[in-house]
Amino acid sequence: MMLAVLLALAAQQADTGAAARRVDGRVVRGTRAGQQPLASQLVVLHRVGRDRSGPLDSTHTSANGRFAFRYHTSGDTGALYFATTAYGGIVYPTAPFRAPAVTTDDATIIVFDTTSGPVALKLGGHHIIVGAPQPNGRRPVGEVYDLQNDSTVTVIARDTVTPVWTARIPASASAFQVNTNGDLASGALSRSGATVGVFAPISPGIRQVAFTYDLPGDAFPLRVPADQATGVLEILVQEPTALVRAPGIRETAPANAEGRSFRRFLAQDVPAGAVIDIDVPRVTTVERQKVFHVVLYVLLGAMAVALGYAAWRGRRAAPATVPAAAAAAAGEIPAEPRSRQLVRAIAMLDDAFDREGHPDGAQRADYVSKRASLKRELADALAAEREPS
Repeated sequence: MMLAVLLALAAQQADTGAAARRVDGRVVRGTRAGQQPLASQLVVLHRVGRDRSGPLDSTHTSANGRFAFRYHTSGDTGALYFATTAYGGIVYPTAPFRAPAVTTDDATIIVFDTTSGPVALKLGGHHIIVGAPQPNGRRPVGEVYDLQNDSTVTVIARDTVTPVWTARIPASASAFQVNTNGDLASGALSRSGATVGVFAPISPGIRQVAFTYDLPGDAFPLRVPADQATGVLEILVQEPTALVRAPGIRETAPANAEGRSFRRFLAQDVPAGAVIDIDVPRVTTVERQKVFHVVLYVLLGAMAVALGYAAWRGRRAAPATVPAAAAAAAGEIPAEPRSRQLVRAIAMLDDAFDREGHPDGAQRADYVSKRASLKRELADALAAEREPS
């Protein structure tokens, strides 16, 4: 018993012997007029590690929205430390604290008022990936939607049966699976027949919805109706002889993932009510090549928000009759918007992380921190660009 007590004391001394860390942050509410500090807001410091997880400390913000924590790291060296606050029934986190002293955007929590009323969520991008047939003759399909909330409120579901936003999928789809590498957790999406509903809160900015499913051969030609206007439509097909039709669609340079090549088609400003047709060759014999869903996930992650939104924003950079590359070479494109730079930075960060293969805890935490910081910058940039000049 005495030995156990001594060992416990020694472990405690080892934990507290680490240099103290500090966080000096703030909680602000995003509004059209700018960021407003929130006073008397409860902020909780958390630790999440493989050995243990839970809250470490809590405090309330001052009159100017400021809060501060002093803490020691302990145990699992890959443990994450971050702060959260709840506002309007929604929990908003900071990025993980990586530095010994955090006073920048990583310690800022931006919250928003919530509403279950009607808020128009725009569709900045819709990406469809159709893979080659699997040994059972079914084809894996992936879809990514880039949802834009241009308001200053977080949209929440009115009740447990009314989603915030919906998408349609073929009724014959099977093996439906949410891509948790996107912005939403698996429990945030629900499939009911041919409808996929989003029940997660959609805060201002851009949120990504991504999922995969399988389709039988007789589901093709596949007809996909555009339920709402779409900034950028992107279609990737692995079949070399596939036919793709949609208003304004054109084929561009192919995309590659996991050693496989996909033909790539793009269209901009697709109107609501348009119909997308995707046809593939009939499979007369079961192919021996095995197509893994991981290929779709690589593509889903690589596209992220940037593939659609950057192109959607970039359509304003030059007249439609002038190719973007040629216009850039001629110096005709005005200064690139800050939002587009940040979208591209997020895409590059996602791509670099995907290439890590098997990142450790520190690498994953660093990725999460940087991505969260970039997304906050993007939200601010979008708000600033929407303001009248």
